[in-house]
Amino acid sequence: MGLSYEQLYDFIPRVFWNALDGYIMQEENRERANWIRCRWQTCLLLNIHLPKRKHLKQERLIKFDWERNYIKMDYETEYKKIKGTIDKLDIKIKDSDIN
Repeated sequence: MGLSYEQLYDFIPRVFWNALDGYIMQEENRERANWIRCRWQTCLLLNIHLPKRKHLKQERLIKFDWERNYIKMDYETEYKKIKGTIDKLDIKIKDSDIN
């Protein structure tokens, strides 16, 4: 974190944890920037060898976890699908066993 011993021991726990969280976020952002730069360079190197109409987009080459839109799961719909599958298989399970 780049702190001297004096700075470290002057911190109260709350300030220390805030500084640590900030440091972790900074390192994650630095790592993301490096990955994005690598993807950009790779995309440029590949596009040189492809015809003009077949160029790759960076997101098509690789999509990182932090760029994905995660879908919120609807548990009632999933429950109905599982219940329907169980009914099709003719398995007798009490509702209390599934919940």
